Amino acid sequence: MSTILNYAIDREIAVANPLKKVKSLKIDNARERYLSKQEIATLLEHAKLDEQLHIFTLLALTTGARVGAICKITPRDINFDTKTISVLDEKNNERYTAFLGSQELEELLKKRVKKLKIDTPVLKENAANLYDQIKLKAKTLLDKLFNEDDTDTKHKAVVHSLRHTFASHLAINGTPIFTIQKLLNHKDIKMTLRYAKLAPDTGRDSILGLGF
Repeated sequence: MSTILNYAIDREIAVANPLKKVKSLKIDNARERYLSKQEIATLLEHAKLDEQLHIFTLLALTTGARVGAICKITPRDINFDTKTISVLDEKNNERYTAFLGSQELEELLKKRVKKLKIDTPVLKENAANLYDQIKLKAKTLLDKLFNEDDTDTKHKAVVHSLRHTFASHLAINGTPIFTIQKLLNHKDIKMTLRYAKLAPDTGRDSILGLGF
């Protein structure tokens, strides 16, 4: 039920989730799928055929923001001088700072915002609902590229896998877990600890330092 209400918030049907503080049963339904560097390159190569989808994919992979948050980014939220983006995290009802870490994305955004009013979503086109439009485009491409022969739902590449990919590669590159928590805007470190197992040589230096 909470998931349905959060979906309604993303679509601007509801403004708040009354079940936010209700504890739910713990179910191991965490998706483990994240894209490899080669898969990322393949995805971006195909996404380039659609500017809207290309910008969304770059934003998702380089900021780790959720789909709903990305769909609400406006020119007002982007600071090209500091290379930062103010992201509205509706799940936690607050804003946090993401970073423009891609030169390609920066150039695409600079070109796109010139055509928009300051409070218009940067991904806005002619669809009635931007969230649904982006989800459908991204899902269709991910299914075509990575899911045709995969029947295991837990390991399928889905739109949320882009956020998972962002965090996973940060961990693989040795980024401290508390930094990853901050970049994902996780309130509970337990949500971020799932990525700790991807850190290179986790514990090896400590073992070697024992000197036995």
